[in-house]
Parts: sequence; C-alpha cells; structure tokens
Amino acid sequence: MEEKIDLVYQRAVPIQGYWGYPHAHGENDTYYVPALPAQELASFVLFDLAIILAASHMVGLLFTRIGQPRVVGQILAGVLLGPTLLGPALWPHFAAQAFLHCPIQPGMLISPTMCLFPAPAREVIGQLGQLGLLLFSFLTAVQLDRSLLHDRILGIALVGPGSALLPIAMGTALGPVLATPVFKPAAASTLGFNLFVGVMLAATALPVMVRILQERGLFRSPVGCTGIAASAVATVGLFVAASIASSVATTAGAIGAWRALGLGAGYLGLMLLVIRPLLGRVTMRPRAGLDARGASRFVLVLVLLLVSGLAAHLTGLTVTVGGFLAGLILPAETALHCALEQRLGELTRSVLLPIFLAFSGLQTDLTAVPVAAYSGLVLLLACGMASKWGGGAVLARLSGLSWAEGNVLGILMNCPGVIVLVVALIGLQNGVITPALQAGVALAALIATAMTGPLLDASLRRLPATSLLPAPPVAVRRLLP
Repeated sequence: MEEKIDLVYQRAVPIQGYWGYPHAHGENDTYYVPALPAQELASFVLFDLAIILAASHMVGLLFTRIGQPRVVGQILAGVLLGPTLLGPALWPHFAAQAFLHCPIQPGMLISPTMCLFPAPAREVIGQLGQLGLLLFSFLTAVQLDRSLLHDRILGIALVGPGSALLPIAMGTALGPVLATPVFKPAAASTLGFNLFVGVMLAATALPVMVRILQERGLFRSPVGCTGIAASAVATVGLFVAASIASSVATTAGAIGAWRALGLGAGYLGLMLLVIRPLLGRVTMRPRAGLDARGASRFVLVLVLLLVSGLAAHLTGLTVTVGGFLAGLILPAETALHCALEQRLGELTRSVLLPIFLAFSGLQTDLTAVPVAAYSGLVLLLACGMASKWGGGAVLARLSGLSWAEGNVLGILMNCPGVIVLVVALIGLQNGVITPALQAGVALAALIATAMTGPLLDASLRRLPATSLLPAPPVAVRRLLP
C-alpha cells in the first residue's frame, strides 16, 4: 500500500519492499531504494551521525573564528553535506561504491549525498533532530527567568504578535509581485500563495536566537529574556498562520483554516488552563534531590514534555511550540530546574540540537535556485528585514523600551534560522510554492541569519550595562536584601 511522502522532514516510507526517496530538487518524482535490513540501517545511522556531528563541530568552530554564531556554521555544514555540494548538479558522473546504498531507478542520476544519507537513515536522523529541538525548546523555557519580564509584558505583547503580523501583511501584499511561474505553481490558489509568502517572511528561529544569546552570555539578561519571550509568541502565531495558509491553498479551504485555528487554540488553552494548575499540585510538593522520588518527578516531566510535543505536532504548531510551552508551565522550582539542566543540558546543546540544525540544512539544494529568481529573493529579503527588524524596533519603542533596546529586539526577531526551512518545505509539500522558491528562501534565510551576529554585536554597544548583565539565579536573588 502506497503512502504519501512527507517532504517536511524528507520522511521516506516503505512501498512494497522499497523506500520512497524524494528527488533532490523537490520534484514530484519518487525514486526507490531497497529497504535496509535493521543491521545495515543501524550502521548507516551511526555513520551518518558521525559525519554530521564532525562536520557541524568543525564548520561551527570555523564560524566562531570569523565572528559568526556557531549555529550558522552548523546549518551551513548540513547544506554542504546535502545536494548543494554533493548533489547530481556537481556530480553528474558519480559512480557509487558497493558499500553505499543508492537509488536504483534506471537512467537516474545518483549523487554522493543520496548514497551517503539513504532515505531510511535520514528518517531516523530526522526524528533524532526533532527530539533535540523539543528538548532544547523545553530547556529554554525552563531556564527563562520570568521575573525579568514582569515590567516588559507590554513589549512582549507588541513585539511578539507584531513580528508575525507585520511580515504576513507585507508578504501578502508582495505575493502578487512574486506570483510568476518561477515561484508559484500553476495549480496553487492566488490567496494561498500570497498568504504563504507572508508566513515565510514572518519566520523567526527561536532555537537559533537562543543559541546566539547563549554564546554571547545574554541568555539571562533582560533584553535577552524579552527577545526569547517575544520570539516564542511569534512562533505560535507563525505556525497557526502556516496551517491556515496551507488550508486556504488546498481543498480544505475555510473549514480547514478554522479547524487549524481551533486546534491551536484548544491546545494552548488545555496546557495553560488545565495542565498548568494540575502540574503545580504535583511538582511543588517537598521532594528534592536525585533520589527515587526525584527520579519519578524527572520521568513525569519528560512524559509531559513528550505528550506536549506530540499534541503540538498534531495540531500543526510543531514540537518547538510544544517543548517551549511544556517548560513554561512548569512551576519555578529551582531544584527541579537544576536537575533538568544537569541531566539534559549538555547532551541537547552539543549533540541533539546540532543534529537538527545540520539535518535541516541537509534538505536544502541551493543549486535549484535559477538566476531568474534572484531579483525576487532580494525583494523578499528586504521586505523581511523591513517588517521584522524595523517593525520590531518600532513596536518595542511604542511599548516604552528605548530605541537601542528596540533595535536589538528587531535584530533578534529578524533571525529566521532553520524555522523558515520547515515552513518553506510545508509550502512545497502542499503545492503552494515551487522548488525554486523553497530553495531560494533557504538561501535568503542563511544570509539573514548570518547577519544577526554582526548586527547584534554592533548594536549591543549602545545598550546600558543594566540591559546586558545577566541576572543572578532565582535562588541567589532570594538571599539578597
């Protein structure tokens, strides 16, 4: 029985003893490779993970030497391992070695990336990356000092939704300009395409932003916490809008749009109004340490995290929102937070998150961007910067923050990272955008993300020290007079 291939994570599914393998350029053709036995699958997964982690570390370290955030190098490492550098465009006469696992369609051009990262192994690696994203988003919310946000609620309420709504509005207006055969499939509805252009403009990468702030020691600073909270709000709105745009562009229409909105609202209401009060009764009981009772609480929190991630995924909000919301509703208990960081922190930051970042880049083929697309991509990049950087700065100033702080928040919100890759692949899967636009958006996202570090460093010099100094942990502040 045939099943649909999910292009968002390049998920291949078994079809009569074979695995579907999407074309490197995102076309509708499906190629097949023999299904891997379990032992060979494990070998390829371990081999591929070793390649990804080594490449991510080396390229990430190189980028830190030239003043760029490590995460930009980790994303680029995945791009270099993918069809951009190891695809059929640059390897038209590639001859596969016997130990590799390559597609077997007659007359098909195979490439190193197809054979080094076979579809079944990519499936496993992609899921590991999703687990890393879930855990990282969760730890971000757990470590977020909510006490620093009490006097910045208005700024978060304006910058968060505004950083999603302004780009969506500008992108919807830009859609008719980009609605050429290069970017818009003939079968896609005009309204759905216009909305999706706006959604891609609105993408803000919470995990990438957090890593940039952590590398600069700003994760616990007032301006850093404000940026993280605003990005989380924008991310929720982004994926709700992506679900609505996809529904409008397909046969689901208005019914599908209302369904997506209802599912998202229902999930958020359940977590904030039902699970959060129940969780407070359990976790606030006086149990501490890493004894048997502490271990039980640790498992309970992990179960909550996994269920939240599953629910967010099923409602179309992705595991990013599920992980962050699970950490946000966890009561502010220092002992539990320290135990979670001790057990999950280093593995997530050093292993699982780099797998997600590199795997996201692995799906991108920059050779699929035609010359005719460059002018439209420049316009797309400029509109994204104007709506998110400029719009975020203005909204932050309207909330009472200084222009210097508003400028920093605007720069942070302008960081699209890998989230835009996920959004663009959703549009490609649903037939809303062309492969050229999907690859072009990935290129524009890499440029915008690479700009974040230098722009942020230049803007931080204008901020007062009180906005940059990390606040002491809650447990320490309780001892202060």
